[in-house]
Amino acid sequence: MSRDVKVLIREKLPQPIKDLAEMAYNYWWSWNRRATKLWERIDPEHWAEFKNPVKLLLDTPKERLEELVRDDDFMNLYELVWEQFKAYMNPESTWFSTNYPKWDKPIVYLCMEYGISKSLPIYSGGLGILAGDHVKTASDLGLPFIAVGLLYKHGYFKQEIDQNGRQIEVFPEHRPEEMPITPVKNEAGELLLIEVPIEDRIVYARVFEVKVGRVKLYLLDTDVKANGPDDRGICDYLYNAEIDKRIKQEILLGIGGMRLLKELGIEPSVIHLNEGHPAFASFQRIAWYMEKGLTFLEALSIVRGTTVFTTHTPVPAGHDRFPVIEVEKRLKKFFEDLSKDEFLNLGMEGDQINMTLLAIRTASYVNAVSKLHAEVTKRMWQKIWEGVPLDEIPIDGITNGVHTKTWLHNEIKKLFDRYIGRIWREYANIEGIWYGIERIPDEELWEAHLAAKKELIELLRRKIMRRNERLGIDETLPDIDENALVIGFARRFATYKRATLILSDLDRLSRIVNDPERPVYIIFGGKAHPMDEAGKEFLKRVYEISQMPEFRGKIFVLENYDIGSARLMVAGVDVWLNNPRRPLEASGTSGMKAGLNGVLNLSIYDGWWVEGYNGKNGWVIGDETTEPETEADDLKDAESLYELLEREVIPTYYGNRKEWIYMMKESIKSIAPRFSTHRMVKEYMDKFYSKAMSNFIWATRERYTAAKEIASWKQKVLELWSKVKIEKVLLQDAKAFETVVYLDGLSPDDVKVELYYGLTSSGYNVEKAYIIELRHPEELGNGKWLYRYEGNALRYLRNPCWHYAIRVYPHHEKLPYKFLLGLVKWRGLLE
Repeated sequence: MSRDVKVLIREKLPQPIKDLAEMAYNYWWSWNRRATKLWERIDPEHWAEFKNPVKLLLDTPKERLEELVRDDDFMNLYELVWEQFKAYMNPESTWFSTNYPKWDKPIVYLCMEYGISKSLPIYSGGLGILAGDHVKTASDLGLPFIAVGLLYKHGYFKQEIDQNGRQIEVFPEHRPEEMPITPVKNEAGELLLIEVPIEDRIVYARVFEVKVGRVKLYLLDTDVKANGPDDRGICDYLYNAEIDKRIKQEILLGIGGMRLLKELGIEPSVIHLNEGHPAFASFQRIAWYMEKGLTFLEALSIVRGTTVFTTHTPVPAGHDRFPVIEVEKRLKKFFEDLSKDEFLNLGMEGDQINMTLLAIRTASYVNAVSKLHAEVTKRMWQKIWEGVPLDEIPIDGITNGVHTKTWLHNEIKKLFDRYIGRIWREYANIEGIWYGIERIPDEELWEAHLAAKKELIELLRRKIMRRNERLGIDETLPDIDENALVIGFARRFATYKRATLILSDLDRLSRIVNDPERPVYIIFGGKAHPMDEAGKEFLKRVYEISQMPEFRGKIFVLENYDIGSARLMVAGVDVWLNNPRRPLEASGTSGMKAGLNGVLNLSIYDGWWVEGYNGKNGWVIGDETTEPETEADDLKDAESLYELLEREVIPTYYGNRKEWIYMMKESIKSIAPRFSTHRMVKEYMDKFYSKAMSNFIWATRERYTAAKEIASWKQKVLELWSKVKIEKVLLQDAKAFETVVYLDGLSPDDVKVELYYGLTSSGYNVEKAYIIELRHPEELGNGKWLYRYEGNALRYLRNPCWHYAIRVYPHHEKLPYKFLLGLVKWRGLLE
């Protein structure tokens, strides 16, 4: 298969350029401008079509390769790129090695999809693109990082739009031997097969290795002869709609992913579950620790302490739920010799297994993907931490970012190199570097932007031409002036994203786009999920309007929007439109990519834009608030959008170019450092990975002594907690009080008792809480487990505008968060 193909390619290549084979099998080229130029020089049309160096070398005649050896310009570029590649792969030091010199075990990242490049079609949208950027940045920073996913025969789907605007899903069969991936073999030189227990049998999975810079991404696939026909099709489609296949995919990713690591001799220190899909990995890890003689709770303590979980959506449909009976059936063989109820209870939600819930309950470090999303997520899952104030629920917010070198247009990269210096490539998250944007002459930034627009316009024309040829349509291709204002809207066609918001008033929109002095073009791109009929209707409506006489040549639908189209679109429009119904946009990284290129965001105040907007780098549609929206807000937001276009966006673009370019520079300066994955991955290292690694070291040394100790403590707390009670609270004067707590066998060292107070809000949530720990308890009566605590408040205790309460909760110095167990007892001070 692929490794044999690699040998064939090396044999085909002339000796002076044999190292093209090694570079072709490493996706480092996907974020290196010179490397992509090198591939393009071999065959520009082939490269534009496929963006796949392996297929390029396979399809290029040997005569052409020999011709390139005699081309001095090509050889100079080849030697430069090869030296850059070697230097990147073998650095003297990296950010990680400098900051974590003693770290010796890998971080393992599991995700259902990865958006690395167009030539590896195993992604559907934002989750995969984010995962791909995470992997690339881990490589740049030198993290000991291993990623695990699945290889899909047909990928997601290729979108075609018929003459009536209906989405047609086409599922091409991708050939692994033509991709920049290689099959993993065992010591005997045969395909490595991973044994995965599914239902009552073993399903076998082959493994492919993908090199992404210094990081290895392993992909599992069940299409092998050792499996029956049904099992061979488990990985046919990404996000298979059949519940049977979907559960099997998630077993393969989670349990199969862990078994793959074991076969490769890899012992991870940290596991990062990117979304709930791979959460079955925790089942396998718990089972293995139990094989070593640990109890379920002891094993869970280790697994939870070393697991990171990121949730990406507040939309209920984005959280997988499977009937318990269906999960039991497919895990039948896995549960042999195990107490299945203990495992299943971790994800139990009524009669279903909720994969997000399973991930939360097996991870100590949980985060949402923006600050606002963290608040929304806490509300979604506060039932797990009943009685815990929202601001103390242990869900953090680590805002997403983008891989700067991947998403910057080449012309913009050249400007940055010239006026900032190449330092931005290694230190994208340092804000001070980006003040150098001011050194770029306005006319040079504008010319670079126009070059990006021309590329996007050419892409649009090519896609329209190919669609017309396929459908037999005879029409003139659009002639778009790159100096005209172009608005882009590209994202999944889900109803909450409101693609049709700008189409709410067609008469008004017609006047906007058809102004002869100030023309406006709108380009839409994106796919609807194959099962989302409402989303497909939105897409159809957009297409139908684009075909109306007053909008033909003004509104376009970009067919089959993918990672290649996205790279041109985020740089080639002038305005990036984003109008979801708040707060359903968890983060949204496309606007970050656009802003990075100097494209101005016109967005609802949601997701990342709550943190990104500064009043000078774009516009806010509607109110600058984080209050949730309903369908009733659509007309108000549409009115705001039209007013912004008519009064600010269009007049500034056409009447004040200096102001527009000022805003472009402000966009780059404010967005580039704060919303880079360099900042994001460093934040994961500081907040989560480093702490999880410490937990691993602490919990596994001396034959798991520490893990056994904390598990024993948790068991004691869980057994006794129901009888723990705050017996009474006595006011001594206006500021002093005492409380008596019954601990039922727990000692004062096992708990913390606190005074909690602040301006009244709701329940035990106050606007700004003051917390005072009560110490030095006095035991009341030998062996009665009653303890008296005394304290003072900073405010008068009888102020009616303030809420006062005493609370008690379990405490152990090794708990990463004080409310990780979700246990707390309250009593109001004036009850």
